[in-house]
Amino acid sequence: MEQTEIQLLVFVTTIIVLILAITLIVFFFYFQQKKTAYLLKQRETQLLFEEEITKSKLEIQEQALQNISWEIHDNVGQLLSTAKMQLNMMQFTLPEDQQEGIQETSNIIGRSLEDLRGLAKSLNPETIKNKGLITSLKQEVERYNRLNFINAKLEISEDFFDLSNEKEIILFRILQEFCNNTLKYSKAKELIVNLNYENDVLNITASDNGIGFDTNDKTKQNGIGLINIKSRGELIGAKIDLKSAQNKGTMLYISCPK
Repeated sequence: MEQTEIQLLVFVTTIIVLILAITLIVFFFYFQQKKTAYLLKQRETQLLFEEEITKSKLEIQEQALQNISWEIHDNVGQLLSTAKMQLNMMQFTLPEDQQEGIQETSNIIGRSLEDLRGLAKSLNPETIKNKGLITSLKQEVERYNRLNFINAKLEISEDFFDLSNEKEIILFRILQEFCNNTLKYSKAKELIVNLNYENDVLNITASDNGIGFDTNDKTKQNGIGLINIKSRGELIGAKIDLKSAQNKGTMLYISCPK
């Protein structure tokens, strides 16, 4: 009888231990799932926060560029227009041998005014929004060529589609930053921008034949705004890659879904 009671006691104890072990295991997995879910939620919140910060920075930049565009167009443009008009009026009051110099100065002001208006348009997000990516890029390339600093070309595939305003503005800003870096740092003679629309994806290649740089050099990356370029790309789900080598030029790859 005692043997039976001992066996029963061992059986009951084993069952209790098993239940406790299973409870602990279930609790552990439940806790791990909760912890994982919390960490994922925290990471998602952090990513959303960083995305909102980036968006806010870009909105501030776009507003600043728009204000600069208005200042150039309304104030500087008006002053140059007035100066050109006054020179034209003054030209006919001067002796004939001095009129040629006045006319040349007036022409220089006219060309400066044209360049400033082109710059104002490229800075204004409303212009990009209304005219679209392709037209805005064409105007930018024409402006580069008009400055005679570089031979710029824009190549576009036959079939193309429109993207959202946000995507087109951000893509334009990315390319604008790359092109400006080419003008400032690369010492390149040629700049080519290629837009290839294929299977609901816009693949963009922008390249120059300049001196290039070491892509592992963090100071260079910060100098050319690579972090800003990549953060802009992430906002619209675009994949971005930058390749460069000293004396072999620089090439920017962008792949943006429709």
